[in-house]
Amino acid sequence: MRVYKIATIIVILFNVLACQDIVDDINDNDPNTISSVDGQSLFTGMQLADITAQLGYLNWAAGVWTGNFVGSGRFAPIQEYQYGNTNSDTPWFNIYVGVVQQARELRSGIPVTNKDFFFGASKVLEAHALGTAASMFGDVPFSEAVNADIPTPIYDGQLEVYGNVQTLLDEGIADLQTAATGGGIAEDLFFGGDSSSWIKAAYTLKARLYLEVGDYANAIAAAQSGISLPSESMQYHPPAVVLTGDTNLLNQFFTGSFPDDLTTEGGYLIELMTGAGNRNNAKTDEVDRVAYYFDGTQINLNGIAGVAEPMNLISLQENLLTWAEAAIRSNDFASALGKLNEHRANLRSGEHFAITTGIYDDYVDTDFDAGGIENVDGSLTRDEALLREIIQERYVSFFAELVSFNDLRRTKKDAVAIQVGVPFNTGAQHPERFLYPFSEENTNGANVPDITDIFIKTPVNQ
Repeated sequence: MRVYKIATIIVILFNVLACQDIVDDINDNDPNTISSVDGQSLFTGMQLADITAQLGYLNWAAGVWTGNFVGSGRFAPIQEYQYGNTNSDTPWFNIYVGVVQQARELRSGIPVTNKDFFFGASKVLEAHALGTAASMFGDVPFSEAVNADIPTPIYDGQLEVYGNVQTLLDEGIADLQTAATGGGIAEDLFFGGDSSSWIKAAYTLKARLYLEVGDYANAIAAAQSGISLPSESMQYHPPAVVLTGDTNLLNQFFTGSFPDDLTTEGGYLIELMTGAGNRNNAKTDEVDRVAYYFDGTQINLNGIAGVAEPMNLISLQENLLTWAEAAIRSNDFASALGKLNEHRANLRSGEHFAITTGIYDDYVDTDFDAGGIENVDGSLTRDEALLREIIQERYVSFFAELVSFNDLRRTKKDAVAIQVGVPFNTGAQHPERFLYPFSEENTNGANVPDITDIFIKTPVNQ
């Protein structure tokens, strides 16, 4: 793994030809030396790199595989399940150099004011990035990652990395509890230095990772301490400066030089919400969410892809729906239904998009019984019918988020009738992973797992 010590705050641009790039002045000084900067000066750049890793190329490609988008032009190969490993170079760089390298540098002994806050928040960011790396790629470097004395780090097992990330989150939470800062930290783009919000985001991330490995009891326990208010969601709030490209990333893509590379027209998501056999029923009318996502058939450049529209990284929606799914998988129907209805209450109150004529009434137990509105043909048990609705709600709620790709893969273990029925773009398999980057094979080839097929399941999904 080739790593560089970054001397200045990372500035992220989203180059149309490369889909995402870090500008040339990422290292204004010699990239192999450290200039005299304090730790908090690295923090904003770490956040920007994490935003790019979570919401950039991997997210767009995954969206094509999950039926959120249809790919053409540069994304035509992705539409056909063809993936070149050079596509992973920049996301990997953003994760390991942009986030992990700088997080560990921040905690290496350089000067840091508000030390407990920055140590804790940097651990949450590092866990976010490495959790995504493990989920997207499988086995990844952790224990020897970004160590200048180990130019060719080993790859730790995916499940081991999940465990190490949980430990990292626990350490971050402890630091943030000690810090107990309430704001006033300008370097923090997400929460302005509010330790409490970082702690809740960390617990929601813990719940996500526990859900991914099937540890439902711990997922519920973490969600109980997670995000409980919309204002606590970790989001990218674009500055909305069009001339400098500081806008919503979806807006950048769909208004860039190649706007036809992705479309929502013909995708499964829009079909599920508007087509024949759509998900509407007597208690659900998706008209307003549809209008927020789409301006007919294309993505709404004044809605979810608006110039200044916030983008979710770790959200209230995710916490409630993770809690709901973990509860029903633990045979707790009442708690699962309660959390689903709590989420629906937020929808009908307009917390996530404007409500005019949309309907999100509370469900009751009998709606999931044989013959109920969520189990009309009676083919499922009551618990199965509720699980199906929660999984489907996650799918429509996580439009243009990597969580949707995680869900598609891990729910393959469920009965077909419970899964979201995303059709195959070609063949009879959905992609299961991203390929390791060419840059890694070129510099750390002996340690890179020999995987050249995107249809090979990662260990957690086997």
